[in-house]
Amino acid sequence: MFKAYKYRIYPNVAQTQQFAKHFGCARWVYNWGLARKQAHYQNTNKNLSPRLLQDELVALKKVEKTAWLKEVNSQALLATLFDLNAAYANFFQKKSGFPRFKKKYDSVQSFQCPQHVKVDFPNKLLVLPKIGAVKAKLHRIFSGNIKTTTISRTACGHYYASVLVETPEALPVPTTVVEEQTIGLDLGINAFLVTSQGDRKTAPKSLYSKTKRLRTLQRRLSKKIPKSVNRSKARKRVARLHQQIKNRRLEAAHQTSAELVYKNHATSFALEDLNIKGLLKNRKLSRAISDCGWSEFIRQLQYKSAWVGKNIIKIDRWAPSSKQCSGCGHRKKTLLLSERLYNCEHCGLSIDRDLNAAINIKRFALAQNRAGMAQIEACGSCAGGDVLQETSSYHGMKQEAHFIQCA
Repeated sequence: MFKAYKYRIYPNVAQTQQFAKHFGCARWVYNWGLARKQAHYQNTNKNLSPRLLQDELVALKKVEKTAWLKEVNSQALLATLFDLNAAYANFFQKKSGFPRFKKKYDSVQSFQCPQHVKVDFPNKLLVLPKIGAVKAKLHRIFSGNIKTTTISRTACGHYYASVLVETPEALPVPTTVVEEQTIGLDLGINAFLVTSQGDRKTAPKSLYSKTKRLRTLQRRLSKKIPKSVNRSKARKRVARLHQQIKNRRLEAAHQTSAELVYKNHATSFALEDLNIKGLLKNRKLSRAISDCGWSEFIRQLQYKSAWVGKNIIKIDRWAPSSKQCSGCGHRKKTLLLSERLYNCEHCGLSIDRDLNAAINIKRFALAQNRAGMAQIEACGSCAGGDVLQETSSYHGMKQEAHFIQCA
């Protein structure tokens, strides 16, 4: 199993200069490789292979104009080419847009060290090739083989090391979905999270609480002379405030997801497959939606559930979770956002709108899971109960893979 551990590092002046060289060389190699791929495709209508691109990079180090590439770790430059090839692969698989050139003044700069990285926990040091031992705040201890280490610098000047570790333990097999141990989760703006059991988590509203201060700092920044020292100081103040907002949002997501996964008897969580990018196009609610951090919370809930063998079941985004009564199943034609209570005209039930949606999400998820299991049982090419249990759940991915294999 792979796990990533992120640590704050504190380089000295010489190491900061070495980091700057690595950031610049990695950015230059990425842009050079992207330009070479584009030019090669325009001339030959074929993609430039990674091996040829790597050979050209090795030849560049022998040229006097680009001899400065020897001053940084060679493995970091090769890792940059691997990232470029991965970006191309994601584009052709329609997972992302076309790769773009990196800028010198991007808010986040990074490079990778795929080999020869050591972590000294007793002395709290991170040993990097070509740089040496860097002071680090190693607040978590791990055991396993270090695969890749990513060094990054934020806009406010903080340095971090993200260490990807291959741990000896394996991911547990997800448990069977049981109705009594399934919880429906409804995400919202006023109430960040409402469960089908009636628990409610308020939204952190990290950006909303700092909006006044952010306006003041941005107004001061706009009045500074370009490329001046005072403008650089003002820019760092804005960046530090944005970092504080981000940290508060991440902390709320970590606390909520950890409480659900580690401090709850439930073994399955039901969610809506929300189109968050589409919801952000709403000009009146986009700031409030982005301030909640739904995508980050769902991501954390997914990988933490996978670590302990719990299930994530996602229902269709068009399921009428809000408009349908959780008592009798009657469906309303229209339901305004201002109506915070769901009053059923058919059975007379009066219930909180978010709680009603969470209960419906749980019911839809259980029905979806039962339908998927019934199709697996009806499949004639299944070879017994072992295959059935292995394809039991995890938001339908294993069921889909089973159907593809049997088709």
